[in-house]
Amino acid sequence: MKKLIFIISLLFLTIFIGKEVREKLTVPPLEVESKISMPEIPVEIKKITDTQVYEKKIKEETEFDRLNPEEKRQYDYNFIQELFLVTRKVEAGDEDVVNWLNVLEQEGSREGIYQALVLDEIYTGLEGMNEVSSERLINFLVKFGNKFLNKSFSPESLKKLNPFSLKRIFTDHLLDLMEYYEVKDLDSLYRWYALYSEQLAQDYGPLMKTQIRSETSGNYHYQWAIKMPLQHIKSEVMIKTHLVMNGLQLLN
Repeated sequence: MKKLIFIISLLFLTIFIGKEVREKLTVPPLEVESKISMPEIPVEIKKITDTQVYEKKIKEETEFDRLNPEEKRQYDYNFIQELFLVTRKVEAGDEDVVNWLNVLEQEGSREGIYQALVLDEIYTGLEGMNEVSSERLINFLVKFGNKFLNKSFSPESLKKLNPFSLKRIFTDHLLDLMEYYEVKDLDSLYRWYALYSEQLAQDYGPLMKTQIRSETSGNYHYQWAIKMPLQHIKSEVMIKTHLVMNGLQLLN
């Protein structure tokens, strides 16, 4: 009964404070565009070591940090629902929502939840399905892998994996690069994110689902990244990447 009351409360918050909170965290597009330069992308990235965790740059208080607990919970609720849809193509159950909200409210990370969902038995089963990846999906990985990961993916090798495997592996590469920038230079992370988001919007705007994600201004995404927690920047990369790859697979 307590769980049911909790879920109803979340839905109430989503309906009645959603618009106000979105307005707080929406950055108006800049009228004057400035050229954003692509940061250096290393050819190889070593997995971060335990000691390097302490070298990560710390952000000052962000727009999200200044929201009240109810507003933060609404954003976390929406993230969990969206993450389930883009990774598993099903809605999160009430128990899933409650459990993962508890994780986030106990200072768990959005990236950690993503990794848990794509490494569990359910996702392993999806990766085992006999589904051929579409040519559009393969072309996306070749183009974006070259430009945003400095990697030359072989189309022939990519075709051997089903779309669920490709989504997990490609997103994992993106997160590794973002973690590298966390240690090296946060501005490099913001610039890379801005250009990645800009290119996704320019090439695949209709697949992005929301007006903010469809924004083709790199400056818009750069300013947004500056104001948001690093975990929110990462979660946008996870979700937008899966959204586009899901859409390209359906267009086959």
